Amino acid sequence: MNVIILGPAGCGKSLLTGRFGDYLQRLGYSVKFLNLDSGCLSLPYRCDFDIREKFTVEEIMREEGLGPSGAIVRAMERLSEAKIPNYVGDFVLVDTPGQLEVFAFHKSGPKIVDQFSNLVGVFILDASIGVRDLPAAYLYSLATGYRLGIDTINIINKIDMLEDREVERIRDYLVNPTILKEEIRTKGVLSDIYLPVSELLQRVVPAQRNPCVSARSGEGFSDLLDMLHEVRCACGDMT
Repeated sequence: MNVIILGPAGCGKSLLTGRFGDYLQRLGYSVKFLNLDSGCLSLPYRCDFDIREKFTVEEIMREEGLGPSGAIVRAMERLSEAKIPNYVGDFVLVDTPGQLEVFAFHKSGPKIVDQFSNLVGVFILDASIGVRDLPAAYLYSLATGYRLGIDTINIINKIDMLEDREVERIRDYLVNPTILKEEIRTKGVLSDIYLPVSELLQRVVPAQRNPCVSARSGEGFSDLLDMLHEVRCACGDMT
């Protein structure tokens, strides 16, 4: 199974890739690690494929006289043109660039994703943003899955950074998104779109299990593994 790790900058993609891969290996699974982030300096896992061996953002900046943003976009274009090997293993974990918006919404993103078969996305929601901002993060994950055209599991990472009461409040929201209905006040145009968006999340969020995990401690990895098995069951049901 190819598993692509998605999420905004700083959410813990690389750490989750490394630690979850270690967890799978301890259970006896064969695991391959692919790094598609040409801008990272170090990784917490040993790569089977590392795009930095072909080019880096720093090299592109120097060679083409581009600034950081332009070099990141150019790196995406080069990545879409690169041949990514087809690895055989129980799990192939694909670590993506830190700048999710470039990977997911640039024209190169879908071309890169299309190189993988039997692909499942794991979208990381950062628990440290707080429960009040989870709806916006969840919408981001829905937009990313839609744009890339892949089945996506949402997980809540960094629960080790929160107090127990904060974690429980997040779990409560995932079961019943209406708990924030009275807390979030909007004005102007936002007030017109909040109601339909809120109703959408009230249907979608409880319909899918959203494991709470800690990439640092490994808490919740068994739930994530169960979800990956279930998403590829005959019915394709992720509830």
